[in-house]
Amino acid sequence: MDHLWAPLWPGVGSLCLLLAGAAWAPPPNPLDPKFESKAALLAARGPEELLCFTERLEDLVCFWEEAASAGVGPDNYSFFYQLEGEPWKPCSLHQAPTARGAVRFWCSLPTADASSFVPLELRVTAVSSGAPRYHRIIHINEVVLLDPPAGLLARRADEGGHVVLRWLPPPGAPVASLIRYEVNISSGNVAGGAQKVEILDGRTECALSNLRGRTRYTFMVRARMAEPSFGGFWSAWSEPASLLTASDLDPLILTLSLILVLILLLLAVLALLSHRRTLKQKIWPGIPSPESEFEGLFTTHKGNFQVSPAPRTVTRWLQIFNICLLNE
Repeated sequence: MDHLWAPLWPGVGSLCLLLAGAAWAPPPNPLDPKFESKAALLAARGPEELLCFTERLEDLVCFWEEAASAGVGPDNYSFFYQLEGEPWKPCSLHQAPTARGAVRFWCSLPTADASSFVPLELRVTAVSSGAPRYHRIIHINEVVLLDPPAGLLARRADEGGHVVLRWLPPPGAPVASLIRYEVNISSGNVAGGAQKVEILDGRTECALSNLRGRTRYTFMVRARMAEPSFGGFWSAWSEPASLLTASDLDPLILTLSLILVLILLLLAVLALLSHRRTLKQKIWPGIPSPESEFEGLFTTHKGNFQVSPAPRTVTRWLQIFNICLLNE
């Protein structure tokens, strides 16, 4: 009989070791950049609170942060949770330092107990005294913290001088059609800081207008589950996308303006040419000739007033001639 069980012992031993390894496997690393960024985002809201968030409605992480002190660790606290209509269950606490020099105590609920739309009561007590440290009642569907939207692209619209933004929903988002987005618009050349535009109905694109021409803008997008079915927190901002806007001058309007100016100039030149004789007489008036008063002055007497008829009018014509020269 023993010889029948002998070949099975190595397989049984390996199975036991595998199960033991799974039972004692270390928890997820809390210093993972993704986990750290989300925890830091929530901790900025209130570092003395018990904070919880879910990423995909199939998980729940609760944590709090406090100043590091010698001799204080997970064994000093007890974490219990209770789903409505079920008994209290313990949740193993873990400890890890934060990038800000504090210490974080955190617990991750099993997937089987991460039920949405059901009240979940949380309680943290001190082991030594039994005094309550934290107490909260939450709904997992109301503490959703999504990943940032991905693939943000910005381009100029074909018409109207608008800017079109497109992006992808957060990776692993539970219900993409129930996500609200917020677009951040900033430029170093625009006074008053950044502007924000909210996008509803799960749309992953928008057209922006009323932007300054020839200005470099930077755009970012963040996401949040929409009420009333869901709730939670704004995600971190996406990777930025930059774009230089087009000039405020419309090429068509500029071309029509130049044509209008040329037409007006042409009409002005034609008007001047049609009245050139009148203008010439006003600008360069003609000098009256004395020949009408002195018969044969230039033909017979070769301009000699002394021998020409009507010598008494010589002085008057000389005066007229001098006046005309002064006018010149």
